Amino acid sequence: MQWCHDRPSAAVVWAAMGFVFVAGCSPALDWRTARFEAAPVEATLPCKPERATREVPLRGPQQPPVALHMLSCQAAGRTFAVAAVRLPDAPAAGAAAASTPPMDWIETWQRASWATLRVDAGAAPAPAGWQAVPCALRDAAWSRCWRGSGQAPDGQPVAAELHWASNGRWLVQMALYGPSLPPEAHALFFGGVALR
Repeated sequence: MQWCHDRPSAAVVWAAMGFVFVAGCSPALDWRTARFEAAPVEATLPCKPERATREVPLRGPQQPPVALHMLSCQAAGRTFAVAAVRLPDAPAAGAAAASTPPMDWIETWQRASWATLRVDAGAAPAPAGWQAVPCALRDAAWSRCWRGSGQAPDGQPVAAELHWASNGRWLVQMALYGPSLPPEAHALFFGGVALR
């Protein structure tokens, strides 16, 4: 299975955490702490999350899939999503190497996320118009974050911010999608995710 094509499969869309739109959430922002059952991650979300686990080919098409644990909900016209995967045990090569996640996993996940938004980075580090933004996740040793725009499944323009972070044992993605990214919701959501 190829992950970088213009037309990702359903598994790629789930793995990318792109637009996991769910029904039944109140439009009001009712913030609460949610914890994964199978990952040491907690998140602050503005609505009751849907939970799912999917097997995804982050290690490449010839390798066994990995379990991707997800929380997502929709409120005030925006989608808030957090996903986590367990990283393979690092060889005894020093603390710096152990704290950095496999970069091929990151590249695969990034490109799948952008494909879901109908944007393509090509050979560039990021799609045109996307910018790296400063970020930090509590108890994480590594992070990478992007902000830009794309298209929703209905073709409407959408703003998005995607964060990845790792403590060397888990790789986490936080994603916020909507017509705009209001500062208060942005700060509460991204500031409320932590590795335990």
